[in-house]
Amino acid sequence: MGAILELLNAFTNLTTLLASLGMILATSSFISGLQMVKGKGRVERKIHRGNGFIAFGIFGVLAITSFVTYGLSVWSVSGWLAGTLIIAFKLLIVHSRSRRAFKYVSWLGASLITMWLYLVYIHIPL
Repeated sequence: MGAILELLNAFTNLTTLLASLGMILATSSFISGLQMVKGKGRVERKIHRGNGFIAFGIFGVLAITSFVTYGLSVWSVSGWLAGTLIIAFKLLIVHSRSRRAFKYVSWLGASLITMWLYLVYIHIPL
């Protein structure tokens, strides 16, 4: 019975739900970004951009929640800053509009998914 309560606690924790939602949005954004390479439809572009904005907002909320809950430390600030720099670097490459950029952006998109996997992992309550 205790294991069921722990599992229920993990699924009702707000930060776990936010991190999981961010992971879903990052994956959806990655897939829609790959589809935009093949066909540049308006709908795909809007879905991709919307997923990115919402995922970045969730990223910011999780960072603020982390700072409020655990305080500021060199490791936490550097970790959240590294995540922000990955996102900013991807945006910089995308807005350069180079043909070679698509190769690097898909690699960075996969890095963002890995980053979200880590965020989900660290926000699962013990």
